[in-house]
Amino acid sequence: MSKKVKTLIFSSTGLALLAALAVILMLTQRGDDKNGGEIPPESEPERIYFTQLMPEDLVSISVKNEHGEYTIERSPDGVYNVPVLLGALLNHSKLHTCARYMSEFWAREPIEENAENLEQYGLLENTAARGLAAFTGGEVLEIYVGDKTPTPEDMTYVRVIRAGSKDTVYAVWSYLVDWLKESPLQYVSLDVTMSYTDAGWPRIERFTVDRAGREQYIIELIPRLDEEEIVINSHRLLAPVAVEVDHHKGNRVTQGLFGLTAQEVAFVGTELPEEFAHVFDEPEAAAVMTLNGRDSALIIGSRYFTQNEDGENVFAGYYGMHSDHPDVLFIFSPDMLNWLLTFDVESIMASMFQRPLIYTVSELIIETPAHTLSFTFTGESRSDEKYFLDGAQIDTNRLKDLYIFAISASAEALFKGEPGEAENMPLLARYTYRYRDGSPETVIEFLDAGSLRSVIAVDGELRFTTRIGYLTRLEQNLDAFLNNGTIINSW
Repeated sequence: MSKKVKTLIFSSTGLALLAALAVILMLTQRGDDKNGGEIPPESEPERIYFTQLMPEDLVSISVKNEHGEYTIERSPDGVYNVPVLLGALLNHSKLHTCARYMSEFWAREPIEENAENLEQYGLLENTAARGLAAFTGGEVLEIYVGDKTPTPEDMTYVRVIRAGSKDTVYAVWSYLVDWLKESPLQYVSLDVTMSYTDAGWPRIERFTVDRAGREQYIIELIPRLDEEEIVINSHRLLAPVAVEVDHHKGNRVTQGLFGLTAQEVAFVGTELPEEFAHVFDEPEAAAVMTLNGRDSALIIGSRYFTQNEDGENVFAGYYGMHSDHPDVLFIFSPDMLNWLLTFDVESIMASMFQRPLIYTVSELIIETPAHTLSFTFTGESRSDEKYFLDGAQIDTNRLKDLYIFAISASAEALFKGEPGEAENMPLLARYTYRYRDGSPETVIEFLDAGSLRSVIAVDGELRFTTRIGYLTRLEQNLDAFLNNGTIINSW
C-alpha cells in the first residue's frame, strides 16, 4: 500500500473514519466441494488410486498456474498455511479439503496410455496447471491439470507423474483439481467480521459514518441514569441532527459492521499494486464502530465492474477494506453494503422524541387554547412519589396515564422548512418540563402548519412534523382528566 494511502487511512484528521482503517486485502472462496465433495454414485467405475494416505501425512503442496506459484504448508501443529497470504485470515476448511484430495487422489478412468499429443488435452507442461505434493514418508505426487472433457459430466483431463508411471492421461471429477487452477486468494476467508450474536450481543458505544465527505452521522450509546431504568432506545444520533435512534430500525446500522461477508478478494499484501492504487482516492463511505473502547473500521472505495457477454462493464460491487484485516482488499456486493450507503436520519430515528422520565421531573405545565394545567411532582424516591395539580394532590395512576400520552407525541418526519416559517403558525400546545436536579427546562411546542400537520419545536428549534390528530386527542384527554373520564392513548 502506498505511503500516501496509508497516511490517509491512519490520519486522525480529515475523514475521521478513515483513521481506524488499518485495513485489509484478502480473498477467499468458501471451501465447499463441487458435488458436496461426494462422488456421484452407482455407475461409478472402479477408482484408480494414486495415493491412499491421510491429510496428516501431507508436508506441502506446490502449485503453479496462470496466476503464479504458491505453496500450501502443514505446520507441526497440523494447521495448513499459505506463506504468500501471510497475515490474512484463511479458510482452513478449504485448505484441509485440498490436502485431502491430494492425500487420496484418484482418477475415474484412463483416457490414453503413452499419450504423445498432450496439447489436445491441454496438458503441455508450460501451459497446464501443476500441483506437486510431498508426504512425510517421502512419497511425491505430481499432477498436471488440463482441459475439461467434452462429456456431459463435469470431468477434467489430468496427467499424473509418479515413479515408474507412464504418460497416461486420465479423466477425474473436476472438483478434485479445479482448485489447482485458481489463485491462492481462494483460500482467504470471506467472513470479514463475526455475527452480532457470535460477538455476544455487545453494547456498541459509538458508531460514525462518513459518506464521501458529503454527510456525517454520529451515533452514541445513551447513558443510563441507573440500572433500573427501562431503556426503549439504546442509541442517539448526535449529527447531522440530535434525535434518538429507533431500537429496531437503528440496529440495521449500528450492527452493520457485524456479519460482513465479502463476495471475493482482490488482493493480499502490504503494497497495493498499480491496478488498485487509486480505489480509495474518492471513497464512497467509511464507518467506525467503538466497542469496549476499541475502534474497528470499514472503508468503501470505488465501484467494481465485471464484463458481460457483450463486453460491457457491469457494476458488481465495491472495493473495501476492514481494520481487522490489515493487508486484504475485499470486494463487497452492493446488497452487503446497502445499510451503509442508503440510510438517512428519518429511516433510523425514533418517533418518540421526548425522554423526560417522570421521576426526574419536578413540574410539567401543559398549555393549549382551552386548558392550562400545572402539575408538580414530589418525593424522595419512587416509592413515595406524590403528584399535584394546582397544589391539590391527584391520583397517581391517572396522572401517569396522562403523562404517558404527553410524551407519546410522534415525530413522523424531520421539519425541512425555514425557521422563519414558524412566525405565522398558530400555537396548538406547549409542554414545559422542569427538573428536580436543576437542569435547564425543556419546552415542546406544537404549531399548526396547515394541511392537518403540526410542526414540533424543541426549545425553540423547529425539529419535526406530526399529524394534527395528536393535538385533537390532547384536548379531549385534558377534558377527560379533569372530569374523571378515560385517557385514550391512540390518536
